[in-house]
Amino acid sequence: MPSTSSGNNSDLPYWLALVRFQPFGSVRMQKLMRRFQNMKDVFEASASSLLESGIEPQIVSRFLQERIHLNPEQELSKLNDEGVEAITLSDEKYPSLLKTLYDPPAVLFVRGKLPSEEQKHLAVVGSRKASGYGKEATRTIVEPLARAGVVIVSGLAYGIDALAHQAALDVGGTTIAVLGSGVDTQSIYPSSNRSLASQIIAHDGAIISEYPIGTLPLKTFFPIRNRIIAGISHGTLVIEAAIKSGSLITARAALEQGRDVYAVPGPIHSPLSEGPNNLIKMGAIPVTHASDIHSVSTDENVIAYKPVNEDEKVLFDVIEAIPRHADELINLTKLSPSTVNHLLTILEMKGAIRHDGGQYYSRAT
Repeated sequence: MPSTSSGNNSDLPYWLALVRFQPFGSVRMQKLMRRFQNMKDVFEASASSLLESGIEPQIVSRFLQERIHLNPEQELSKLNDEGVEAITLSDEKYPSLLKTLYDPPAVLFVRGKLPSEEQKHLAVVGSRKASGYGKEATRTIVEPLARAGVVIVSGLAYGIDALAHQAALDVGGTTIAVLGSGVDTQSIYPSSNRSLASQIIAHDGAIISEYPIGTLPLKTFFPIRNRIIAGISHGTLVIEAAIKSGSLITARAALEQGRDVYAVPGPIHSPLSEGPNNLIKMGAIPVTHASDIHSVSTDENVIAYKPVNEDEKVLFDVIEAIPRHADELINLTKLSPSTVNHLLTILEMKGAIRHDGGQYYSRAT
């Protein structure tokens, strides 16, 4: 993978060196872009020029002290060694949705291949400790969308994130993982998901970050990276989340960016459903089926229902156009009441059946 992109390649090493200086975050880098013609001039600038660009005196002083330890060519060499592409904010290849953020990353580090912007992108986020309900909901909703060509975006974390990436891969879809660390293998967190990261890259997806090569994951980085998950996506889906969680930070970022927010409703007594249920109260679009995600759905035909196991098939086969009561379905299938009730919820989420009220169910038309 080339380390350069369609921008000014001779200036790239200076971009890399400047973002290595952590106080030059996205907002300050935009100030520098407005004041200077290129990043080489920034790197070599005097204190007065930096101050004129709006950089605070204490940051200018610190940069001048640390600049001697920054090596632009060495930063470029690191990219080449790791097979990483760097896309700067001035590059034509920079994702247009992400560029609309108040604080877009000055440099986007990419391993793999960014999908076409013509493809719809959906952020899928949720709890690191997903319940059985959350796991099933993730597959039920993500798989048909990924099969339809929707790019699934998430954060490679434990739980819903990893499940969303894997669900996309399992149906031959494309997915992007946004990291709170460097994209080099040794920096990927959690380490148990490094194999998943490799699969994402191998299947024409990408792992991306605003953090330079070798940046280890810090707790403070993850809430910050959530704006990228939302920012690169047309909509954000929250599947399971506690009332205070990183997933809700992502949802807030999506709202602030004027993007659609979706939520999977859940049991009222489940702590992991408090977040999505509360989002729905505040106006998020409830999702029980892939077709509910109108801003990213592409082809209704690809989300036609197919049973995934024998129990689902047995139950689906006895549900007809004329509504039947749940007790009758239990008698007909000889399945346990708990199994039937669970599968009815799943089949309804998949859009295969319709709940007609009073525990009566019929085939969806």
